[in-house]
Amino acid sequence: MLAAQAQAVQLPAQVDVVVVGGGASGLAAAITAAEAGASVVVIERALECGRSILATGGGRCNLANTYLSAERYRHPGFVSAVCGERFLADVLGFFSACGLAVAEEDGGRLYPVTREASSVREVLVARARRTHVTLACGREVAGVSRVASDYRLELVPAFEGGRRETLGAQAVVIATGGGESSLARGLGLPLVDARPVLCPLACEGLDFPALDGRRTRVAATLVRNGSTIAREAGELLFRPYGISGIVSFDLSRNALPGDRVALDLLPEVDAGIARELTMRGGTVGLLDDAVAAQLGKRGGTAEDVVSRAKSVELLVTGTADEKRAQVTAGGVDVSALDALTLACPDVPGVFVCGEAVDVDGACGGFNLAWAWKSGMVAGASAARLAERR
Repeated sequence: MLAAQAQAVQLPAQVDVVVVGGGASGLAAAITAAEAGASVVVIERALECGRSILATGGGRCNLANTYLSAERYRHPGFVSAVCGERFLADVLGFFSACGLAVAEEDGGRLYPVTREASSVREVLVARARRTHVTLACGREVAGVSRVASDYRLELVPAFEGGRRETLGAQAVVIATGGGESSLARGLGLPLVDARPVLCPLACEGLDFPALDGRRTRVAATLVRNGSTIAREAGELLFRPYGISGIVSFDLSRNALPGDRVALDLLPEVDAGIARELTMRGGTVGLLDDAVAAQLGKRGGTAEDVVSRAKSVELLVTGTADEKRAQVTAGGVDVSALDALTLACPDVPGVFVCGEAVDVDGACGGFNLAWAWKSGMVAGASAARLAERR
């Protein structure tokens, strides 16, 4: 059925703006460009736009964070210039205009009040259709060429029974998500190698299989050659290969093999008070029994075990479970983009947004917030370019 619907979409020969990628940033770009008066087509390889949104936030879509700050992103100066002082207000205003109600949870995480990612996808697709955006699903770009001041895209079907098509556009928005972008490479844009982030870390230093599934709150410090690279605090989940959970995910954005992670397994308890409590009741009231057993393997008293809990050192050997990474770092180098418009000065008429740019943020809604806002900036800029021509 979806293939038939995709095949039934008739593409115009020429549009003002073509958005390549129908995910979070692509839909935001398309809606913004269309509402600015541009004719817009979205090219999406999947048979539906916005599928990637459905998996975000554990299916609940953590769409932004109350505490948005450029410092929580790679290239904070660039992010600050793109997003401006109204970063959060612009994102919330965009979704209010979609008819979506938003609720806040711990840590400033913002979700649709339905707590269903499908609600976010549906309001975006509905708004795109109201603004007469053509959603051309089941197609991918096989090639792009410059014809005078316009671009000509060669499209191939991603489903059986489809046909090759050609589409002309005055402006191209690259919103292809993370990973290798053949379109960006074909246009000669400089790329930073892609790598999975916001994922678990493989480590050495504990008998991790014996701790599998245990959770604890920690303060974690990432150290490289004696220098502190990052600090995080929150819940940590032990896995057979190392550590997972939000703390691990955020550390993974900067961690490299050979780095060390220093863990305080009792961050909410002063060391002196912890010793006093241990003298009264052992480790039972302070540590998970499996964790205490691990730390007690070297012998010593309960006080020694608690002291070790305040300073556990792990060796990072790499990332783990990369197929489930929430974000891919890398993409188009920010130095190739105008931060005010997300245009590529060396390739006039091309704009880049979302995960296709070498920008990634912390857990908690920061990455989707970047997708929405950068999509809005790129879409508005593309529409202005098309209007001038």
